[in-house]
Amino acid sequence: MGSFDIEICSNCGREISRSEQACVFAGNIVCAECDNTLRSVPVDEPAAIPAGPAPATEVELQTEAPGPTEPLEQEKANQIRNESKPVGFIITGVILCLLGIGLIGIGLVSLAVLFLLGSPIFGILMAVWCLTSGILIVISGIAVTVIAVISRRR
Repeated sequence: MGSFDIEICSNCGREISRSEQACVFAGNIVCAECDNTLRSVPVDEPAAIPAGPAPATEVELQTEAPGPTEPLEQEKANQIRNESKPVGFIITGVILCLLGIGLIGIGLVSLAVLFLLGSPIFGILMAVWCLTSGILIVISGIAVTVIAVISRRR
């Protein structure tokens, strides 16, 4: 068992192995017995933890296994949040494509009706506007979807 497999109680100096429960009291690591004793002190009297064993030397610090650090945990949380963002962009891209396809369909129906009934200028302009807008929206939707998929794979 290496030195990184144990903790030292700040109150009594006893070694606490990984199989035992180490507790934290007032920012110090203590064994379960000392934790029970310190927590049983009435609230009116603040419990004082005597100075623990001497601080670890540089050699002991190097042999300890690195524990999870707060920046690492924050990075994981940010990664989880960022992974869900492309999904929203993919959904947006699909909705834009469907909207564009709908406008293209309206434009094509307008053109078909215009050819059957004659060709008033307002109807032609409306059909061209629907077709152009629909095509631009479809292209935008495809671009958003492709960019979101590519960013999700990275």
